[in-house]
Amino acid sequence: MSTISKAIEDLEEQRTRIEAALRVLRSLSGGGSPRGRKPKYMTGALALDSGAPEKKKRKISAAGRRRIAEAQKRRWAKVRAAKQ
Repeated sequence: MSTISKAIEDLEEQRTRIEAALRVLRSLSGGGSPRGRKPKYMTGALALDSGAPEKKKRKISAAGRRRIAEAQKRRWAKVRAAKQ
C-alpha cells in the first residue's frame, strides 16, 4: 500500500471517529442547531407547571425617558462641539 493511500485511509478513520463524537455531543445538547439559543419549546419556558413566577416587565416613566433623551442630546452636543 502506498503512503498516499495509507494517509487517505487514516484520514477517513479520523473523520468517522470525529463524526461519531459530534453525534454524541449533539444528542447530549438536545439535538438542536449547533448555534444560537434553543427554542422555547425545548427550554421548558412554555410549561404551565414550571412553578416559576412570571417576571413583570419593567416600565420607565415619561419623565425618565425625557431625562434620558436630554442627557443623550447633551452628550451628542458635546461631541459635535469637540469636532469644531
